[in-house]
Amino acid sequence: MRLSKNAGGFDGPVAWETPGTRAALCRWAARLVAKMLGWAAVWLAWLYGVVIAIFSGGAAAVAALPLAVIAYLVSAQVSGLFKLWRMYRILKVYPWRQQPDGVHPDQRRSRVVRAVFVLPNPDQPEKTESPKEYGGFFRIWDRVVRRGFQDELWYAGDPRFACVVARPGPKTLSYVAQSTAYDHRTSPRRKGLSPEARARARAIGARVAD
Repeated sequence: MRLSKNAGGFDGPVAWETPGTRAALCRWAARLVAKMLGWAAVWLAWLYGVVIAIFSGGAAAVAALPLAVIAYLVSAQVSGLFKLWRMYRILKVYPWRQQPDGVHPDQRRSRVVRAVFVLPNPDQPEKTESPKEYGGFFRIWDRVVRRGFQDELWYAGDPRFACVVARPGPKTLSYVAQSTAYDHRTSPRRKGLSPEARARARAIGARVAD
């Protein structure tokens, strides 16, 4: 298996062609769909219970309150489908790379330990970028760093836009991104991009200023 250790450039076969990548993404998708269907089933079952409570004169308002919580959990899994599509596109464009100390725990801003990613800028390897994992209470790597992570981080992508990150294998896939990559409320990145970096960013659907 070839993994690029070159912080600059995008040499090596794309991550999608690396053994184990497709299986890892399929497992990630299977867990996502299972959770989504499971919470949807719970929501329908609870809704049925609320209807029964209404006709039996029970406290329907109290019984209906968990519906909002369960609906949030279902929507969180649905939003994961968008992440899945973006992860697939990244893995089809970029190679896997390895980064020692690519993620570490940070507890300075709150009592909760957060995962902070520190990855080299492909066009200026002496500089670093810190894409963020989104997902509210469902950030996978917060839990990983709390348990302790000493291995080299695998990542595919451009940390100035978006990356798929993983434990060696690849295992524990997740998606990290800069807000400027997809959020139209922000200004897209303009400076410090090579023509190759621009072309690859556009290939994954990221926003790049002309």
